[in-house]
Amino acid sequence: MLNIIGSKNHALEGRVIRRLVCLTERVDDMVAEFDRRVALGASDISEADALESSDPTENRRYQTYKKLLRWCPSVRKLVQSSADSFELAELYSKLNRGADAARADDTTSLKFIIAVWLMQMVPTPNPSIQCQDKYGRGFYHDVTGRLLCPVDYNWNDATVREAIRSYHPDYCVTSYSWPSFLYKDGQYDAINPTKGFLKGELLVKVVKHIFTSPSSAEEDPEMLQPDTSAETPSQVHLPKRRRTAGERRTRCDLHFALSSAGAWRIIDDDFDHNEFYHNIVDYFELPSSPDAAKDIENLLLWWNCQVFGCRNVSHYRPQKTSTMSVAMTARHAQ
Repeated sequence: MLNIIGSKNHALEGRVIRRLVCLTERVDDMVAEFDRRVALGASDISEADALESSDPTENRRYQTYKKLLRWCPSVRKLVQSSADSFELAELYSKLNRGADAARADDTTSLKFIIAVWLMQMVPTPNPSIQCQDKYGRGFYHDVTGRLLCPVDYNWNDATVREAIRSYHPDYCVTSYSWPSFLYKDGQYDAINPTKGFLKGELLVKVVKHIFTSPSSAEEDPEMLQPDTSAETPSQVHLPKRRRTAGERRTRCDLHFALSSAGAWRIIDDDFDHNEFYHNIVDYFELPSSPDAAKDIENLLLWWNCQVFGCRNVSHYRPQKTSTMSVAMTARHAQ
């Protein structure tokens, strides 16, 4: 059975799943959705694509399955192999364990470093934010509460703060509102709701902390060079721009790190992290118009510059040389 994917470490490869594929889905569930479509008559991916389900959860799971094939090549080999169900279940289990280990490592690391970053603020937060203990974070602290506060509510209003803390039904904190930390300087413009969206300073630091290196979170984006030293085989040689898709998951990690929750859970009080994650994925993958798609392209370019450095811009948006002077001159000469 090991010959199916050579000498790869399944747990190690599985680590990319939580970072680049999905927030919560299990490998076996994703594969099962493809198998369901095969049972309905699909013989390959293209035919499976045509079998839209009336259940949005099934459609999401299938789209996630296709991302799994991209980032975990061994899964494609497993699906096409003649291995029995027991062997497949064992290998899928190892991939799942690797995926969950990556999330545990990231959330543990962020629990500490978020406190360090927040305590560097001027003025220094009072009471202090502890690194090892999340008790007192979330809406119980003014700094973390302001960052977590939905942009639809005014955290500066003491009545609003008290209503959020007391779980008043008119001030529920759910995934139907964007938290302030997603916006640059925490500023939300109801007239132009995409202004500064997904450009929060703390958000950028978290992405760099996870996807490049902890030290890079303190560096100027202009000075950054891509770091591939810690990449898994499924990440090497892929365009940098594509990696930002996985970074969407870090919004959920940051939300958890700022909260007072002692352990990761999908639903924290009224806030559904999985739904929050899918809302962000839909924003990127289902633009409402050509103009919205262009805005997303520019946002992805901005993110790649922030994370991997502006000097590598040609990796993110290749120059259209066919319309430039050298090509035009050559065509004219011909």
